[in-house]
Amino acid sequence: MAGDNRKFSLLYKIPETRDFDIAEDLKQAVYDLSLDQALNALCPNKKQAEYFIEILENPLHLVENVRYRQDVLQDILQNPNLLPELNRLFKRYDTISADWKEMRANVYSFGVSVSQRALLEFTFSQLQVTAKFSKMIIGYFFSLHEILAQYSFKSEGFQTIKDYCAEMISNSALQEIVDIASHFLHYTPEHYEFSVRAGIDDGFRLRVSALCDAVDLTVKPKGNPLKRYLDRRREAENAPPEIEVRDELPDDADFLLNEAIYRMYTVLTDITNHVYDLFFGLSRELQFFDTAVLYCAKIQEHHMTACMPTVVDASRDIFDAHDIYDFLLLSEGLSGDQIVSNDILMDASCDGILIRGNNSSGKTVYLRSLGIAQLFAQAGLPVCAKSAKISIRDGIFTQFSSAEREFKVGDTAGRFEGEVQCIAHIMDRLRPHALVLLNETFQTTAYAEGTVAIFDILSVLPRTHAKFVFVTHLTHLYELCDPERVKLQQSANSGPNRYKIMSL
Repeated sequence: MAGDNRKFSLLYKIPETRDFDIAEDLKQAVYDLSLDQALNALCPNKKQAEYFIEILENPLHLVENVRYRQDVLQDILQNPNLLPELNRLFKRYDTISADWKEMRANVYSFGVSVSQRALLEFTFSQLQVTAKFSKMIIGYFFSLHEILAQYSFKSEGFQTIKDYCAEMISNSALQEIVDIASHFLHYTPEHYEFSVRAGIDDGFRLRVSALCDAVDLTVKPKGNPLKRYLDRRREAENAPPEIEVRDELPDDADFLLNEAIYRMYTVLTDITNHVYDLFFGLSRELQFFDTAVLYCAKIQEHHMTACMPTVVDASRDIFDAHDIYDFLLLSEGLSGDQIVSNDILMDASCDGILIRGNNSSGKTVYLRSLGIAQLFAQAGLPVCAKSAKISIRDGIFTQFSSAEREFKVGDTAGRFEGEVQCIAHIMDRLRPHALVLLNETFQTTAYAEGTVAIFDILSVLPRTHAKFVFVTHLTHLYELCDPERVKLQQSANSGPNRYKIMSL
């Protein structure tokens, strides 16, 4: 919605400051969770995927913003024609500013520095260009309202924009600006009869020059809105009386008229910029919802379920999802019975989860499904689960040994050094209510050495209310961890429960 500066957004109800401190951590999480692969396969072009990932890498931290974005997406999903219509409108809208600047830059300026008449013609041409775009931009209120009026919205985002457009359309001042802009769309200064009000100081130097009226000599006057507007400005500013300029002083007349027209030009420019800024950027925000719609369609195409999660404040310290599964599996072509879902519950009484099991038994898929659900929930998106209640996390940290592609096979020393550096980085940047996902960390170390090192690390996390999920081969950890505080689980690699993660 619009904030104090009346700039509208469909992604944020309340502006959130981007947290650059954790930007790299979220990039690593997206990479480790293989979300970049899934989204590149989902999106029609790389640019769209990159923008969607950019939003994921800046998770929302206000529950109010999450619900705001969820509601906007649900309105879009329930009205399939809405998004294409808005895309067409705002793609044109976002190019207006560049076109306006280009046309102003192309105004012929030869001789401006040596002739008052040339300067006047130059200023008048700039006013004409601005008038054209003022009228065009204001016209978008009518076009946007025409689109939104077709729908009934539940989201505050769309309803606020719809109401604002209706309010502006009924505002007589807006129509007056359109009328004034229309007054300067054609001809040259010679086609008008201007009245100028000028003020001078004690030294007979020009203090102010304001346009009082501009009568188009090519048409019959009909209740001049420009004059009414300028009269009100004069009264408001307590402007000085008019000064007549004799015909034998054309340079002085051109000078005064140029100053007055330039003042009108700056006023109209300010109004145009203010109105334009209201909706600028919505075209880019809609790209996020374009991808969100593709994501939801992908789930339906593969006959899988998804839900809009209940997102709660970080202090609730919960992740509770039923029949959760890994979105990446859909991009790999799996569907239906080929995808095994799991239940995950971590509440305030749980410090974390340890998972052991054979290779290719579903451990990493389980970890990935949890991480993706957390990111998607904090982006205002549905999650791949039957139901979910997820609290805000102030940081998401990952260390996936399988994703360390830069290490060569057999380079165990290099891999271990990289893992140590990664864990040290996480510990340095750890925040309250963070989520830490570890996949086979320290798998290249000696058994006892790795167990002691990672146990010390895991023991620190609960002090900050951070949650951890650790897929590991270090089974001695199961004897060290308190089963009242840490969930001890194992994957099944055969039988009817294959790929299920079950408690010991």
